[in-house]
Amino acid sequence: MIQTSPEHISDIIKSLKKGQVVALPTETVYGLAISLNSAQALEKLIYLKRRDLNSGKIFTLVPESKDTIGDYVILNKTAREYIGKYVPGELTIILNKNPDFSHPYFNHFSTIGIRIPASPLFAQILPETGPLLLTSANPRGDQPAISSDEIIKTLPKVDLLVEGRTKEGKLPSTVLDLTGKKPLVIRQGDLNVL
Repeated sequence: MIQTSPEHISDIIKSLKKGQVVALPTETVYGLAISLNSAQALEKLIYLKRRDLNSGKIFTLVPESKDTIGDYVILNKTAREYIGKYVPGELTIILNKNPDFSHPYFNHFSTIGIRIPASPLFAQILPETGPLLLTSANPRGDQPAISSDEIIKTLPKVDLLVEGRTKEGKLPSTVLDLTGKKPLVIRQGDLNVL
């Protein structure tokens, strides 16, 4: 594991482009991020999370900008309203996958969770890295990490650790399913949307 500070943007971008797993603070909890286009990084992320592909849990897709969300999912009026109000931010929106979007990981699923963190760090790296996959920084069954010290203890095999700390008691993002007739909160975070 290599440690760096949030100011070393170029190192973070290089690591993601090289197919490495990067642990970095978001405005909620620590996340593990990888390039959407790295099969090697995806394999390592699944291993670090102890994630079973058949578990039904899906890594969140972080588009490079709000303007490209429709490349990955089908946008309806309700989705556009929530995106306009809460993205970027502490909201993950589950939508039906755009049939034109093909990807070895997402081809297993009919829906995709979309989130763009409202963290200045993401605003700096996304234009350079393109879309990312993001998940909370914790092995399956553990609480998400809120500090770089916790990452060192629980996920020592991440490739790059961006030093920092999130707020004590902060919850992961609120997850809102917009694939049905009515919006449904799947996971309640600090953000209330209904």
